[in-house]
Formats: sequence, structure tokens, C-alpha cells
Amino acid sequence: MTKRKIVLAFSGGLDTSYALVDFREKGWDVVTANVDTGGLHSGEAEVVAARAEELGAVEHHVVDARAELYDRVVTYAIKANYLRNGAYPSCVGAERLIQAEKVVEVALQVGADAIAHGSTGAGADHVRYDAVIRALAPHLEIITPVRDERLVREEEAEFLRSRGFSVSEKVKKYSINEGLIGTSIGGEETYGSWDYLPEDAWTYTRSIDAAPAEGVELHLTFEKGEVVSARYAGGDPLVGPDAPNFAILQALNVLGGEHGVGRGIHMGSTMVGNLARVGFEAPGMLILIAAHRELEKLVLSNRQQATKATLGNTYGDLLHEAVYFDPIMDDFRAFLDSSQTRVTGTVRVLLHKGNIVLLGSKSPHSLLDAATRQGVVYGHGSSAWTGEQARAFAHMYAMPGSIARLAAQPAE
Repeated sequence: MTKRKIVLAFSGGLDTSYALVDFREKGWDVVTANVDTGGLHSGEAEVVAARAEELGAVEHHVVDARAELYDRVVTYAIKANYLRNGAYPSCVGAERLIQAEKVVEVALQVGADAIAHGSTGAGADHVRYDAVIRALAPHLEIITPVRDERLVREEEAEFLRSRGFSVSEKVKKYSINEGLIGTSIGGEETYGSWDYLPEDAWTYTRSIDAAPAEGVELHLTFEKGEVVSARYAGGDPLVGPDAPNFAILQALNVLGGEHGVGRGIHMGSTMVGNLARVGFEAPGMLILIAAHRELEKLVLSNRQQATKATLGNTYGDLLHEAVYFDPIMDDFRAFLDSSQTRVTGTVRVLLHKGNIVLLGSKSPHSLLDAATRQGVVYGHGSSAWTGEQARAFAHMYAMPGSIARLAAQPAE
């Protein structure tokens, strides 16, 4: 009898290590898939692969999805200026969509009968994984032992030890998930609403006190809403000309972190209905979104900016909540692409002691320059209209308020 085959989204951590051995003992051929969306450092992929082999995987796949994550998720998050609740750049949550897609691709490639992941039922990641899997491979069974059996970590560790497998004795005080978009940090302090994360909880951003006394100025250039160049003020490039599409974001994460930029704690309602609080480090996204928004102020009309703020936030919220395959998302992306036609130019940004200071911007599509050519200079009058015309405009502009105030007063 041919064994059934299952593809397991595998990180090498306790939950997925338990699942691998448990599935194997239940008679499955287990294929592991490790998807890199920016969280793997040098040598870590090999460590995960060795762990999969040790625990008995029949195949192990490593998928580098950083470029696709950047193209399909990051670029639109920047075009939308999306920060959840105005603060949080959706760090790892949005990356789960791409990870789940790649696991499905591996499952279809190897002819699997089922897909598994190690998510618990306590957060939102299990919903994200299931939503993608059911959209792309509804014929495949989804098996989630940690969620379904409501396992605790001590039980999983004892299960592995009893079979002769090593389990790290290191007790992790904080739950840390790192990716290209940013790093999320959960711990005792984030379970409530009052305490702030201590210094040793942050993974790579410096405190304001430890940041350099001198800031660094960057010139970020965008073409149709996408960042294409990052240079120091002296002209040296931040990344090389042959770097991958996500390299600027990666470099800004490092540089911004050195200058104390990017830390925050986000609190808001989750997609499963509860209120949650999480720390995050996302220097690159915060820098790019701030610069992009500044350039939009120069080239987009007020109505464009207002409409974009509403639709962009809705798009980002749906993306964060794994509503990726609804056709409305294509409509949102078409709008965002159209809105970026003239979002081309360069923004000067200073990173200094935790601050992102927007020093200036320029664009061939500058509305400010166009107004100046028409003789409209803010604060200095205008040759585009007469004093009499200005007085008439002010008179008419004030009329609705005057009428409303009069209507609120009792008639004599």
C-alpha cells in the first residue's frame, strides 16, 4: 500500500518538529517546505534542512520568496501608504499569504494528499494559512495538530525527547517573527496595555540613546510610486546596481535600525475579533512610506490623496486579514497603479535619533512648481487673480457658515 504524502510548512521550531515526527509515526511520508520571506539569515536554511532530515522528512524544499513578496505585497503597501491603525506595517502577517502559497505549490508539485502547518488556534496565522490553502487547493486536506489537539509546548518537547530527539532547553522569553517587512515581538509586556518592551526584547534597532549623535541624509527616488534608488546625500548608492528588488528595503532596515528608527508597539483588533498588542521593528517600511507619502503631497490633488487614504487603508486591512483572492483586491490594485502615474521624483530624508525627518522633495510633476509658473506663490500674493477677485472669493466662501449660524438662532 502506497503511503499518503503530506507537505508540512516547516520552520524547524518546536511545533513543526513535533508535527513532522507525529505524522511520520502515523504512516505519512512527510515533505517539508521552508519558505524564506526575509527571516532566514546566513546558514539558517541549512540548519533547518538538517533538522528536517534528522526528524525523518523524505524530502525538504527551500523556497526563496523574497522577490515575489516584495513585488506583490510590499510595493502595493507602499503605494497605499498602509499602516494598520495608522501605525503598524503589518510585518509578518502579510508574509503568511506568500508562505502559504509556496507551500501549496510544493504540495501540488510532489502530488501531496494533504498540507499541514504548525499554527495554533490562538492567533490569526492559522486563518491566513487555511484561507490561502482552501483557495488554491481545495481538494487537499488541511491537518494542524497543534491547533486541533490543543497541545502545549511542554507536551511537544517531551514527545520529541522520548524518541531521542534533542529539544533546545533555551526558554524564549519573547516570541519573535522576522521577515522582510519587519519583525514582530510578543512577550509578557505586550499581554497588557501599560508596559513597554525592555531594551533586551528588541532584535536589531538601537535605542534613541544608543543611536549615533549625527544623523544620516538619504535621497530616495521613486518612479510611478515604486522606489528605484536610494543614495546618501553625497551621492553614494545605498545598494549596488545589481541588487535584487527588495535590497533597498533590506538596507533601510539595517540603516534605520542603527539610527533608532522603526520601533513601535501596535494595539488593535485582530481578524479573529480579540484585541491584541505586539511590538514591532520595521525601519525600512516606515521610511519608505513616509517618503512616498511626502512625494504624493507634491504631485497628487487633495481629492486624490483623500480617496487614496480611504481605499488604500481598506486594501491594506483586507491584505492583513488574508482576503487576497477576492476580485475586489484586483480592483484596488488597479486603482493604486493608476494613482501612481505621476508619483515620480526624489525625497530627502534625514534619519536621526529615532526620527524620520522629511527635508524636501522634487518632481517633474510638482503641483507647487506648476502653481509658481502660474504666478501663485503662497504667502506672497498672486498675479493669477486681482484683490477684488480674492475679496469676492472670501465673501462667497464664508456664506454657508454665516447662513448656518443664522439658522441656528431663534427667529425674532
